[in-house]
Amino acid sequence: MMRNDLTDAKISPFHYSASRKRCQQHFEACRTRSFHQGEQIYCARASGISWRVISGSIRLNRMANDGGMLFANLAVEGDVIGTETLLMGRYEFLAVALSDCELAPWPEGSSSASRDSLLRILAAAERRTADVVALRSGLAMDRVMRLIAMLAQRDEQADFCFALPKGQDISEITDLTKETISRTISILKQKGILRKKVIPGQSIHRNYIFRER
Repeated sequence: MMRNDLTDAKISPFHYSASRKRCQQHFEACRTRSFHQGEQIYCARASGISWRVISGSIRLNRMANDGGMLFANLAVEGDVIGTETLLMGRYEFLAVALSDCELAPWPEGSSSASRDSLLRILAAAERRTADVVALRSGLAMDRVMRLIAMLAQRDEQADFCFALPKGQDISEITDLTKETISRTISILKQKGILRKKVIPGQSIHRNYIFRER
């Protein structure tokens, strides 16, 4: 088929638009996203994709019969959230950033997850659920310490650092009263197990260094 400038002029905008759309879709699927502490990541019943937690921690909530939100699970660095979208096409939980966090689309570099990768994610999710169940039994000190150990991540100085969640979040995750949590946190600070992390230019923040003893 012979082509001329007029033919090219008619079809080029279409091809350009289609190519541009594909590039935009690829960009959206590959880029990471950041959220601040307390910011909603996605809501239940919305459509979306799965995400791997690159850094930070996330609280997953489920809807109660009265319409309120109840704590359901935690996700920390390395965990994958929103895998239910692969099967049902929508989220079953409401995800909120428990600390500043960064997420990347999952699976990485592919439009579909392999059977092996899905099994690994399922096994990791079961272990995380068991960890969360353990947070709701035992002595108050042990519960809070276990939660902090889950949230703490190594920084560039090899210290275990974490952003202290709000009292209400800790209360709902550990099934302890806010008064008990406040006393426990104070004891941990007095013993030097928790130490405020120095962040230049920020006098007010919730970042701590965790030194387990």
